[in-house]
Amino acid sequence: MDVPMGFYNISVVVVFMIALLVACIQAKDINMNEKLKIMANSMADPNIITMILIFLMAGVFVGVLGRSSAESVAYFLLSLIPADYAIPVLFLISAFVSLAMGTSVGTITLITPIAIAIGGCTGYPMPLCVGTVMGGAMFGDNLSFISDTTIAACNGQGCKMQDKFKANFKIAVPAALLTIIALYFLTLERPAGDLNIEEYNLIKIIPYLLVLIGGVMGFNVFLVLLVGIISGSILMLGMGEISSLDYLTNIGKGTAGMFETSMVAILVSCIGGLIAYNGGFNALLSTVHKIFSTKKGGMLGIGMLVGFMDIAT
Repeated sequence: MDVPMGFYNISVVVVFMIALLVACIQAKDINMNEKLKIMANSMADPNIITMILIFLMAGVFVGVLGRSSAESVAYFLLSLIPADYAIPVLFLISAFVSLAMGTSVGTITLITPIAIAIGGCTGYPMPLCVGTVMGGAMFGDNLSFISDTTIAACNGQGCKMQDKFKANFKIAVPAALLTIIALYFLTLERPAGDLNIEEYNLIKIIPYLLVLIGGVMGFNVFLVLLVGIISGSILMLGMGEISSLDYLTNIGKGTAGMFETSMVAILVSCIGGLIAYNGGFNALLSTVHKIFSTKKGGMLGIGMLVGFMDIAT
């Protein structure tokens, strides 16, 4: 029997709770109180606290700006180009919004309705329109300074976000350029109808730009997000786009949207503490060293481990 979105019917929090239970069972030589102490010490790591606070602030930022700001970006860019180039530009729109918001899923949710409207107006195949949004969203999320995965990776490895951005830029941008070229040729001989451009306000883009510029310049991520939240709040409330009550409600929804990510960070820290106690990390690294003895081999080994974990989770 087919289950719609079956993979997502099981929360990743539940999966990690099961993994935590297994880790507890494996640590047979210590009692439960000792296990709790190990987990508590792992959760008290400054990197974990930092990640959770950033997750919550990123949730507030997305909640404050809501859908209208992302739509303003989309309709502004679409208004600049002929309908024949709508699909490549749709990729760029998704990439920019995801880069600014730090969430691929959120971007897909926001931009897909616009993509469907574009498909209806221009006659481009709907799978192509939606697939373009997904590709752009993944690209932007990969480079975003406020993406949960970026924050977790940088804090976990102790590297600067700027350095991570530069490294990812060299990998992701060539792929994005090839994608744009491919989209252009895929739609080259397809006659397109007229685009239906809805009203937009460029002022709403300002918070996104401030966050992007602050991130690229290497400012503290807390400061960058705070500036984005304050500027977004001033714009949304000052322009009468939202009432005070809805504003507070959206902030709550934004932080609630980060609940699962925050819980995963906490659970992973607990699991990591128990794995380290049981010698799991040392055994894993020892295996990698035996199989991949050179520097490039080690990089390949770590890459394979990360890829396996990505598939598993």
